[in-house]
Amino acid sequence: MKTENSSPYFSIVIPAYNEEEHIGSCLRSIFESNYDSTGYEVIVVDNGSQDRTREIALNHPQVRFFELPEGNVGAVRNYGAARARGDILVFIDADCLLDKDWLNRAEQLIKDKPNCAYGGGAKLPSNASWIETSWLLENNGKPTLPKHLIGACTMLLRNLFSEVMGFNELISSGEDTDLHNRLVPKNIPVIICHELDVTHLGNAKNISQFIKRQIWHSENYIRNITKSIKDPIFLITLAFISLSALTTIQFLISPNIILTATSFIIFLCTPAILSFKRLLRSGKKIRNPYELLSIYIIDFLYITGRSLGIFRELLLLLKYKYIKD
Repeated sequence: MKTENSSPYFSIVIPAYNEEEHIGSCLRSIFESNYDSTGYEVIVVDNGSQDRTREIALNHPQVRFFELPEGNVGAVRNYGAARARGDILVFIDADCLLDKDWLNRAEQLIKDKPNCAYGGGAKLPSNASWIETSWLLENNGKPTLPKHLIGACTMLLRNLFSEVMGFNELISSGEDTDLHNRLVPKNIPVIICHELDVTHLGNAKNISQFIKRQIWHSENYIRNITKSIKDPIFLITLAFISLSALTTIQFLISPNIILTATSFIIFLCTPAILSFKRLLRSGKKIRNPYELLSIYIIDFLYITGRSLGIFRELLLLLKYKYIKD
């Protein structure tokens, strides 16, 4: 497919920050691919890691290694893309694995429909915890496909990436969704399919990690309020916060047990909306009540984390305003 001196067909860009636990497995999964090794390059951009990420990446001589100590993940991805030599840009995360035929399937997709952006889903690792299985609902071994592109597996031609000026470097999370939302108005089709599924090793393994991740994901809600009000998750989170406040106030000021109980039940139903929506999308069949309860609990924790993230941002904005004044 490639002549000896031609540039790589794929440029695989991997941002990394303190990824010593997974980056070795990620790189091995790429280099053990069935795809012709002259048909791709691997670019790792380290975002100021304090662990052995750099050392591990450099143990693979095939890796083109760069450092960008400062900047959000969008800036890190763009930095790698700017140094890419390939016709096609592939963005994955340092805690993801590609199967041996991933690049072969990716090539076929691009050949069939080149002027599209592509993405896949995130599969569970073999040792997945209950938090992972309850959050990443798989149906017959296949993950629920996301509605938008995810940074763990995104692929598009370099010229399409340039047309939308790459990832947004100003936001700390959600740069993948933002890219998706800027591709669509340009009439660039976005195809999300199981052919590009990756195995995600870096999921939250416990409740603390899960909530912290949701706090991080929600820290741009207030900063981008005009976009946030169009986000169903943001609206569900606002409803959750409002019902929580209403129930608490009613409990404190009203002796009416029936009204308080009613408010509390409605409050508890809010995460159930998300659970129902996710189950419907995934097509997953529930085998027992424990499985259903686990899914509900993870959605309750999800909205709780998002709520805490909103409060955190409000406090930071108030603190900034106070210091500025």
